[in-house]
Amino acid sequence: MPSSSPALPPAPPRRQRLLDGFAVTASMLCLIHCLVLPILLIALPVLATMLIVPEEFHTIAFAIAMPTSVLAMASGHARHLRVGPAMLAGAGLILLGAGAFAVDSETVERIATSIGAVTLAVAHILNWRAQPAKTAG
Repeated sequence: MPSSSPALPPAPPRRQRLLDGFAVTASMLCLIHCLVLPILLIALPVLATMLIVPEEFHTIAFAIAMPTSVLAMASGHARHLRVGPAMLAGAGLILLGAGAFAVDSETVERIATSIGAVTLAVAHILNWRAQPAKTAG
C-alpha cells in the first residue's frame, strides 16, 4: 500500500556527503579560529604567552580549503547542475584568500576570513541540499 506522506529525497552519495561535510567543518574551524581565538587571547592573557599560532596557518588552511571546495562543488554540480553553490563557494574562497594573502590590517583580515568562512560553509550546505531527489518508479 503506497504511503500518502511526501517522499523524502535520498541521501546524497557518501563521497559527496564526506566532501561537503569536511568542507563545512573546515570552514567552521576557520571561523572559530578567526573569532574565538582573539577573544580568548584578550580574556586570558596567560594564553597569549603560551599559545602561538604560526603565521603559515592561513596559507595551510587555504591550501586545504581550495582543492576540497573545488572537488566538492564540481562533484555536486555534476549531479544537480546548479551553479549557485559553486558561485557562492567561489566568493567565499576569494574572501578567504584576500584575508590570508592580500590584507595587511588584522581587523580587515579577520572580517574577510570570517565572512569568507561562513559564505563557504553556506555554499557547501546548499551544494549538499541540492542533490537531486530520487524519482519514484
